[in-house]
Amino acid sequence: MSEPELVSYNYGEAPEAIILDRCPNPYPMELVGDEAELVERLVNQGIDSHLQACFIKGADDYQWKKHTLDNGSIIAVKLHCSVSPKSMVVLLRRLLEVDSEAADSLRSAILETLKIEEM
Repeated sequence: MSEPELVSYNYGEAPEAIILDRCPNPYPMELVGDEAELVERLVNQGIDSHLQACFIKGADDYQWKKHTLDNGSIIAVKLHCSVSPKSMVVLLRRLLEVDSEAADSLRSAILETLKIEEM
């Protein structure tokens, strides 16, 4: 199976069908800092005004995990995410609706891995 070609859209206009088609099931992410806290907040928002949620029971998983050295010292706390394509569409929309550099950066990074560019 060949890798998809890069496709470009105006900012915020990447079609849902393209995202669903290109998103692996599940889409794995490990996040720290502002991006991790942002995703946690967006997922915990529950059902929104679009009557959509970022969490499908049995399909999505979001867990905080401590990473430690052999001596038990914590070196990092990461949010491990396993996101279904349907939840990814909602997460990307919610990231677009947030006015922050962290949201813009994370949305752009996710789309880049899907070979989708927004300008």
